[in-house]
Formats: sequence, structure tokens, C-alpha cells
Amino acid sequence: MATGSIHQVANPFRFLLQFCFVDLAAGFSAWWYRVAVERDTPALFDQIAAGYDTTNWLMTGGLWGVWRAAFARHAPIARGSRVLDVGCGTAELSLLLARMGAGEVVGVDLSEGMLARGRAKVERSPHADRIHLQRGDAMALPFADASFDAAASAFVMRNVPDLDRMLAEMVRVVRPGGAAVVMELSHPPSKLARGLFTPFFRVMPPVLGRLLRGPGGSAAYGWLPESLARFPGAEALAARMAAAGLADVSFRRLTAGIVCLHMGRRPLPRQEPLY
Repeated sequence: MATGSIHQVANPFRFLLQFCFVDLAAGFSAWWYRVAVERDTPALFDQIAAGYDTTNWLMTGGLWGVWRAAFARHAPIARGSRVLDVGCGTAELSLLLARMGAGEVVGVDLSEGMLARGRAKVERSPHADRIHLQRGDAMALPFADASFDAAASAFVMRNVPDLDRMLAEMVRVVRPGGAAVVMELSHPPSKLARGLFTPFFRVMPPVLGRLLRGPGGSAAYGWLPESLARFPGAEALAARMAAAGLADVSFRRLTAGIVCLHMGRRPLPRQEPLY
């Protein structure tokens, strides 16, 4: 009886804590995600462009450096190649691609605020002559078919209203035999990792946004948890990359599956037998 009484008393408190700190945060995130996607995603990113890199570094506990190293180690980017960075933001991936030896990097993004930050970083780097940033839509890339040796994106696809269109566009602009690489947040397969990561990611971005950016920062970062909740898992994303026309699709889980690096290649055209 004593154990049962304690259990009955504890449950309401646990329910209250969950409602206050998890469910309310998730509900707010879902609402803000709908506002961001359905109204004006570029304006949202314009709002958070200042201090974006610092906020991301703090939010990931510096793990962005680990994920960046994994991208450099595993992504099939050939030296001297022409590479498209889709959703380049502040040019973090564009600069990494240049350091990996890409001969030319073209970055596109819809947010002028993010592009301005990215251009300033590129100009201060030793790779300014090999990186060009311009405004462009990931779902309607302003480039001819097969005009790049590879296309890559990092932490972009969750924010695109139609990820299948984005994948199709990446495949379209890559030459046959070229690579498409996607690095994105994912859903950890381990129950323990999910139990630790999911509550943290639901609550931390709005809280950290408010601490670093003031009252508007909470709303500006509130879309992040819902963007991941709606995003497919690693296997499902690999299947959708294959459905977009990529071959040899594979993925690597990083940091217990919090992030995944997906890779595929545009198939070479089939050759008809001579006789």
C-alpha cells in the first residue's frame, strides 16, 4: 500500500513537469515551425543571421567541429571539382569544401542576411577567389543540368518545405557520376540517446535563443525542434534519395545518430550494346 500511495502522488508531479517543460515547448515549436515555413523562412533566417555561428556552436556544445571533420573525411569531393553548396547560409560548408580542395564552390541561399555574413567570412579567408555566393532557391536551383561535379548541403533540408524537390534539384544539377551529400540532424536509433537528446532539443534552442538574443531569440529558434520532429529518419531519407534518382546511397551516423551524413551518386547513363 505504501508503495502504491507514493506512486499515485508522484504521477501528477511528473505529468505537470512534462506538461510545463516538454509539451508546452513542443507545442510552441510546432506553431512557430508552421509560421516559418508557411510565411517567410528567409526573413526568419535574416533575423538570426547575426551571431548565428556562435549560437550554433554553443547549441551543439562544439560538436559542429566533429561533424565538419567527419564530412571532410568521408564526403566524396574530388580536388579541383566544381561543387554546389545548397543552402549555404553563413558559408561554413562552402569554406570547408574549399579547404577540401574543391576548385570552385558556388553557394546559394534565400536569406540575404545569411549571405551577407557568409560573404564577409569568405572575403577574410584565403579561398575568396574560389567561392561565389548568390541568392537562390534550393527547390528551383538557377543552374543548368549537369553543371556541377557534386552538390552538398549541411543542416538545410529540415527547413525546406519540399525535401523531395530539393533532392531532385540536387540530382539534376550534378553531372552523371557526380556525388550528392547531405549532412543533417537525425533521430538516434538508441532509446537511451533519444531519451537524452529529444527533451534537450525540444527545450534548449528557444531557451538559448532568448539568453543570447533577447526576447525575440526564443521565437526565432523555436522552429528547430519541430523541424526535426517532422524530418525522416536515416533509412527513410536514404530511400527518398534513391527515389530522387541517386545510386549507391549510404549514410553514416555521427554522435550516436544525432547527425547523419548521407551520400549518393548520380548514375552514369546506360550504354546500349554495340551488337
